[in-house]
Amino acid sequence: MFLFDFIPAKALFWGAHIVVAVGIASYFASRFAGLYKVFVAPIAIGVFAVGVFLEGVVYSSSGLLKQIGELQDKARRAEQQSQQVNTVIQTKVVERVKVVREKTDANVQVVEKIVTKYDNMCTLSNAAISVHDSASQNQVSRSTGSVVEGTSDVKASELIKTVTENYGTYYQMREQLLGWQQWYKEQRKIYEDVK
Repeated sequence: MFLFDFIPAKALFWGAHIVVAVGIASYFASRFAGLYKVFVAPIAIGVFAVGVFLEGVVYSSSGLLKQIGELQDKARRAEQQSQQVNTVIQTKVVERVKVVREKTDANVQVVEKIVTKYDNMCTLSNAAISVHDSASQNQVSRSTGSVVEGTSDVKASELIKTVTENYGTYYQMREQLLGWQQWYKEQRKIYEDVK
């Protein structure tokens, strides 16, 4: 049966008809074969039986081929829908991330223009910088010891600029995550419709 997978459906269809016709013609021809009738008639019946078997294969596979065609059409439409969803979501995410970047850049410009004026009025302790650096690496800060004593050389505007950029990165990642979640929901809906 697995050999039939490699034979085109139309060739199998016409081949089955031809084998049945050859079987019938051979059987009737065996009537005139005289002495060879004993050998020709069983072969003709065998050819006819093979033809009938092939007819059955063609009949049963025609329904399967129709179902396969319908499923391929559904899959093709689902793929097109999927591509459209990908394009729409990607465009939305790119636009949202662009807006977040613009806002972040605007806030960084404010820090550079205004907050830097107050750097000489605000000093930061080593402890504050240690807590900030530890938090940025998801670690617990060392709160005691000589490492965190004293005043830091880091300016307040530098710290605010770093925090502003980090928040901007967070919101960019948030928009990307929301985009992935929306993509998953839409793709799942398309997949469920195909089933």
